[in-house]
Amino acid sequence: MGSAPRRARRHDPDRKERIVASALEVLARDGVAGITHRAVATAADVPLGSVTYHFATLDDLIQHAFEAHVDALAARFEARLAACGGGDDLVDAIASAITDDLASHPNELAVTFELYGDAIRRPAIRHLTQRWMERAEDALAEHFDRTTARLVDVVVEGLMVHTSIAQQPMSKDDVRALLAMAAGGAPTTTKE
Repeated sequence: MGSAPRRARRHDPDRKERIVASALEVLARDGVAGITHRAVATAADVPLGSVTYHFATLDDLIQHAFEAHVDALAARFEARLAACGGGDDLVDAIASAITDDLASHPNELAVTFELYGDAIRRPAIRHLTQRWMERAEDALAEHFDRTTARLVDVVVEGLMVHTSIAQQPMSKDDVRALLAMAAGGAPTTTKE
């Protein structure tokens, strides 16, 4: 009786990134409290051992997922602002970051709120959220003085919360008007 043939190893160079992306899906769906190695393995369609090989602890997996999330959101925000010359274009770009980028991606908002909640409990995650706020403020400080940049960032954070939980979300014009006030300009509205 011969031994069973060895299974060919699956070449999967992007497996770790796929696991992180799947962890973000699980975080959006089930929150930090519901994430397990097994749930992520199922979502990533990989063996459980692959998840534990790359991420020995759930804390490690969660931190990597949140890091990927923060990097993606921060890079998108930075790119939006870098493409602006200033003035009304800048306020429009920031409004679009809220109404088009974040509000239109409910999974990203869900992960963002999981990130905020977890930051209250774990210093490593709090450090990550601090880095995110600094990146946003730095991107804004390319266009505003530092105090105004901080104020606009705080307004953006508040608008994200409001937009995600409001029964009737604010229009883009309303978001733009609030941002213009925070940025030091008179609110301007257009008819929809």
